[in-house]
Parts: sequence; structure tokens; C-alpha cells
Amino acid sequence: MSNLVRFAAPILAGFLALASASPVLAGMGDRPGDFDYYALVLSWSPSFCLSGGGSHSGDPQCGTSRPYAFVLHGLWPQFDVRWPEDCDVGNDPTTVPDNLAQSMLDIMPSDKLVQHEYAKHGTCSGLDMGAYFLMARRLFTSINVPPKYVNLTSEIQEPLDGLRSDLLAANPQFKPGMIAVDCDKHGRLVEIHFCYSKTGEPQNCGRNEIQAKMCRQDTISMPPVRGHVAGASTASVPSAEPSPSPAPAASAAADATKPSSANDTTQADATDPNAVNDTTPDDGTGYTRHRHRHRHKHRLDYFND
Repeated sequence: MSNLVRFAAPILAGFLALASASPVLAGMGDRPGDFDYYALVLSWSPSFCLSGGGSHSGDPQCGTSRPYAFVLHGLWPQFDVRWPEDCDVGNDPTTVPDNLAQSMLDIMPSDKLVQHEYAKHGTCSGLDMGAYFLMARRLFTSINVPPKYVNLTSEIQEPLDGLRSDLLAANPQFKPGMIAVDCDKHGRLVEIHFCYSKTGEPQNCGRNEIQAKMCRQDTISMPPVRGHVAGASTASVPSAEPSPSPAPAASAAADATKPSSANDTTQADATDPNAVNDTTPDDGTGYTRHRHRHRHKHRLDYFND
């Protein structure tokens, strides 16, 4: 065997092994139902509204008519490494009917987000449209928000480990390897990922949700919700009273829908932490994508109504 062949053989063998290990790298395409697990992604809406130096003030979720807190970003089929997207569903529709899109607005902040999430992620679930959103709602409403993070009227700082511990205590069906917290470079909470099997049972996350890669900050800040929060008190003041039961995420997202009686004058940094290394022109119709903090960035746009 020549030296050239002897040198090239291990490289070729390694490439073939890598290609066979991942449908994405193997060029097999993204097919409905072909994935390893789901990531249920909850976004902390106040952090989005502060990103971009306050440039999202015109977004419906950033007004003061409703105090958005945790909202459903989406239910994402994931491979252990990377993810499928925009799967070919043949002749099945990919446009979400208005009545179905409207039915999701109590937990998602925009009908255009609903449309975007189904086209990019729902098509890869292997479920029909109605079943996909039903599953997303079921999983979202099953998440309990720890009481200290409900109805925030002032910013709080929390150790990353403390936030994770609180989430696990409020949701004992999850183990440490089943959730991941995403933050921006300023330490603001961006998203929380909860990992599930294809049948909707909690399971360990893949390498897309390695905690050390998703947030490198020791302390997480949670900006307050915008607008009037009915019955809320200042969350940063410790209470000697027994803690109430955790609030379901859906209740936290939909809480206090009364018109606002006060405006939020919080000023944000001029630098958008979610726009790092993003050279995509902003046409004003969407907002800067949240980052999937791992080897490959997962770029998703929220959209205005």
C-alpha cells in the first residue's frame, strides 16, 4: 500500500462514519417524523422587548396592553446534533388557517409566529397541523412557573444554578439533563428549553442544549413584564409567607389582560445581544432572531402582527 493510500484511508473511513451517523450530514434530507426529540422553547418576552436598544417597542408583545411573560416560541423537532427544518409534507397544507392561528395567541405573541413555527418546525414533526399545535399547547400548559418568577414588576437577578434548581423543583418530572437555559451576553434570560420524547414524555436533551454553551453567565437577570400586572407585588422583595403553588406557564403567559394603566420606561442597551454575528438585513417586518447557543446557530424570526 502506498503512503498516500495509507494516509487517505483513515480520513475516508472517518468521513463515511460521520455521514452515516447523521441524516443531516448524510444528505438524506429533512423528512417529517425523522428526528430524535422535541425541544419545547419558552421565551422570556421582556428580554426580547429590551433587545435592539428598545427597537422592538412597536411589536405588539412589547406594548403595555398585556404583560407578556413566558411565551411559547415553539416546539422544535431536534436531532441529537442539529435539527430538521422546512420538511416536505407533499400536498398537505403548510399555511395555518386563521382560526387555528388565532386560537394560539393566548400563549404565542403573534399569528405570524404561529405560521412561521409550523412551516419551519411543525412540518418536521410527522403530525398533522392540528395535532402539532395541540401537542405544543399540552406541553406548554404542563410547565409550572416557580412563584418567584410570576408577575415580575421589577428586575430580578438569579444565579443560573438557582434558576435551574427552581425550575426543577417546580417541575419534578424533569431531571437536570432535560432542561437548558439560554441567556444573552448581558446575562438576560432569553429562553428555556424543555426536552421531550416524540410522544411527549420528558427526556434528556441532545447536544443542541448543552447548558455550558447556551449560557456562559453565572447570574441571570429577568427584566420585569411590561404594563399593568393585576394583583402583582414587587417580586424582588423576599417574603416570609409560605410560597404559593407554581403557576402553569399558560396562566403566566395569559395573566392580566386588562388594559395597562402605566407605561414601562425601562431603557435598554444600544447593542442588541441577539444580533451578534448576524449580517442579515433587517427589513422591519420581523425581530432579531434568538440564538440557539451551540455549534451551529439556529436562526428563527419572530414576526409582528
